[in-house]
Order: sequence, then C-alpha cells, then structure tokens
Amino acid sequence: MGFDLDRIRDQNRKLNERFFPRSLPRYGMRFRQLVETFSASTQVVVHLGAGSVDLEPYLDRSLSKPRLFALDKSQAGLYVNQSKLKLCGDAESLPLCSGTVDLIVSEHVFEHFPRPLDCLRECFRVLREGGKLLVSGPNGRSYIALAARLSPLRFHNLVRRLGRPSDTYPVDGFPTFYRFSSPRTIRRLAERVGFEVVSVETFVGEPYYTTFLPGLHLAFIAYHLLLEKLLPVFNTHITSVAVFQKPLVQT
Repeated sequence: MGFDLDRIRDQNRKLNERFFPRSLPRYGMRFRQLVETFSASTQVVVHLGAGSVDLEPYLDRSLSKPRLFALDKSQAGLYVNQSKLKLCGDAESLPLCSGTVDLIVSEHVFEHFPRPLDCLRECFRVLREGGKLLVSGPNGRSYIALAARLSPLRFHNLVRRLGRPSDTYPVDGFPTFYRFSSPRTIRRLAERVGFEVVSVETFVGEPYYTTFLPGLHLAFIAYHLLLEKLLPVFNTHITSVAVFQKPLVQT
C-alpha cells in the first residue's frame, strides 16, 4: 500500500499551523511584510533569483505599483514565472544600468553564490542612492545547511520535489556554498561593499523540508520548538532576514 504524499503534506502543514501559530514570528511573514513596505513609492523592483516565484502579490497594493523584474540565471524557472517582466542574467554581472533600481529582493538565493561579495557589488552598483537590498537566507550552521553540505545536489532536488504538491512544476536547485549565511558575515561583507546595515533579524519557524514524512515530522516540530526557546540565548536560528541600504551621497 503506497503513501498518499499530498495527504501527508497537508496533514503535516496543519500540524505546523497548530504548533507555530501566526502570533509566533516567522521569517516568511516578516519577509513579505518588508517587501510590501519597501516597495511603496518605488519605481523599479528587481527580484534577484526569482526562479518560478512571482513576487507581484507581495508588492505594495497602491494604485501605482512599481515595475517588477524577475531576474534569474535559470531559463526553466523563468519559463513558469508569472511575472510580466523577466530577465535572464547572472548576479555577478546584472543586465541593468547603474543607479536605476529602487529595491532588490532576494529570497534564499545568496547561499548559492560562490562569490557573494561580487554579487553584493553588483547590487550596490545598480541601486539608486537610498535604495535597499532585502535578503533572506539560511543559517550556514543550522542542521539544514549541514545536511546540504553532506549530501549531493540530486538528493536536495529529490527532497524539494517530495516537499511540494504533486501538481507543482519541478525546478531543480543549485549547489549551496553558505558564504553569506551568518549575521556576522552578512554584516561584514555588506559593509565592505559600502552598504549601510539597516537590520539583521533571525528566525526559527516551522520545519518545511520534512512535510512529506509521516510521523517523523512531529520530531522535527519538537526540535524547532526547542530551537525557538534557545534562540534568545544561543541564536539557534534557521533563517536570517537582512536589510541593507545604499547611502545617500552627502553634498
């Protein structure tokens, strides 16, 4: 008798909602809140490493929405992306003119860059004065990052597929390097490029890589709840959300 993975995923997501209520800080909710806040009164937003994700629903809901460019190195991801404006390009050489972007948003992408400093320099170049870079990413010392380091990419892709609904278009991931994945490193590299560090927030949240596992997912829920308790003392976070700003030139 086989497993109904869609049913198992649905049950485990309901368990996540039960043990991690909306009152508990979650990186995803905070990230979307910041996207909406920072996109207000902007003209150009770039979703760096967009893949198949359409950022449009999370932008400020005012009448004059900014132009949103979904930018990714993967043509397969962009093919299924619902954004109207798409750019295929590398983060180390952005296909954009200097000083033309108000906001760059990057969700769980910087851990895949072997040279994050070069990517930060490109983000700094294309941003206008006062423009912001919003980045979320995993803690390089978390158990998730450790598992990623000890397993091949094909295993990561298998887990990604099992954790998603069966009707989701499968888009494979990229190798992970975790060279921009701790609050200390995030601050140091951003400041080295010239960014002002506005904030770096850390979160644990619910487990989402194990939603396809019947029974065992409860053990990961218990572990994440323990990490939530330890977070204020040991900073046992899973995800960081950081905001950087290109300084205004003093005249």
